Amino acid sequence: MFKIFALLVLLSTLIFSCQDKEPNIVIGNNIKNKVRQKMPSHVYDKLQDGDIILRKGDGPLSFHLMNNTKEEYTHCGIIFKDDNKWRVIHSLGGEVSKDEIDGVQTMDLDKFIEYSADSVLYICRPIFIDSAGAKIVERAKYYLERKVPFDHRFSLFTEDKLYCSELLYHIFKDINDGKNIFIVQKKHKSYMLMFSTFFKEQNFKKVYDLRKDH
Repeated sequence: MFKIFALLVLLSTLIFSCQDKEPNIVIGNNIKNKVRQKMPSHVYDKLQDGDIILRKGDGPLSFHLMNNTKEEYTHCGIIFKDDNKWRVIHSLGGEVSKDEIDGVQTMDLDKFIEYSADSVLYICRPIFIDSAGAKIVERAKYYLERKVPFDHRFSLFTEDKLYCSELLYHIFKDINDGKNIFIVQKKHKSYMLMFSTFFKEQNFKKVYDLRKDH
């Protein structure tokens, strides 16, 4: 019974961390808005289509996710340029009570960055195959056009629904002859895609780290 409860808590944590809601910080009887993160202007000149962006969510459930994975990052997406503006393709879980997109969608890069907590933001470039960036964006747009819904069951075995890192997991396999490059760990009888994947230097090159690069 305890194992079932632990699994439900873990799945709930994953769902809401990828939903990426941004609560206000309550101090006494006052509500204080979180500090909006920004990226130096010179970093935008370094970006390329297909770069991967990671961030830490700022909600309590993101904190619980980090406790389970022992990692700092809770969300990820794919950077691409659209009409001369940088945007991100990612997958978020919408709320039933609101008119929000549930699944693969796009967001302005600046807005994506604003939702980062504690200056935990990282951008890297896939190098595990030639011309990886262009191929990743092309495949990401395929899932975007299909309007693939969010995977609330967190299953790696189907492509009809995708959560944030699962979107990248399938894209990488699609362009890499079906070969997986993700680090996968088994937690409570479920398989979790680890963000440590993006720090393997043979597969990814660092572009920017908000905490270290200025």
